Amino acid sequence: MNLRTIPSGKKKSSKKQSNPPLFAGVRSNWVQKWPVLLFVLGFVVLMILFYSVWLSDYFQRDIHPHIVSLNAGLSSFIMNIFGMGTMARDEMIYSCSFSVSIARGCDAVEAMALFATALLAFPANWRFKLPGFFAGIAILFALNILRITSLFFIGIHFPREFEFVHAEVWQVLFIIFAVSLWIFWIRWTRKEEAQHAA
Repeated sequence: MNLRTIPSGKKKSSKKQSNPPLFAGVRSNWVQKWPVLLFVLGFVVLMILFYSVWLSDYFQRDIHPHIVSLNAGLSSFIMNIFGMGTMARDEMIYSCSFSVSIARGCDAVEAMALFATALLAFPANWRFKLPGFFAGIAILFALNILRITSLFFIGIHFPREFEFVHAEVWQVLFIIFAVSLWIFWIRWTRKEEAQHAA
């Protein structure tokens, strides 16, 4: 009876092929997830920075009054084009039949920050980030003017529905619109990158 022995060198090589390194799967998994983790980390850091500034006394005292005054003045100007007879002073818009005060949360700053931080944290070239950033902020600002003017109109003609539309409808719509705008920007960026690579 003949016994065949396997050389020790071959034995070792077959063992290496059948048993991959212990952390190979973990490393490849981290490589795949790293862009997502980097985006989440960047988004969280930027939002923390935003809220630390937004909630500061300096912002509330020296910056926020100018933002709400701009919103009030521009909204009043647009409503007067349609003959609504409004006036604006600081954060107030008023007429002979109704008045509103633009407080924190009604100035679109949070929605703009949500959009801007998601855009800035997303891995993309700056030649796509800059136009997306400025276009998105401008669109959200214009949408907020539409929100203020529509709420003023509702306050005059449908006062019972004012609080519901203000607190429930527009708040949700604004967040949905900001996220949708960001998703639209991502698709546009990917399309532009594909065209440049072709």
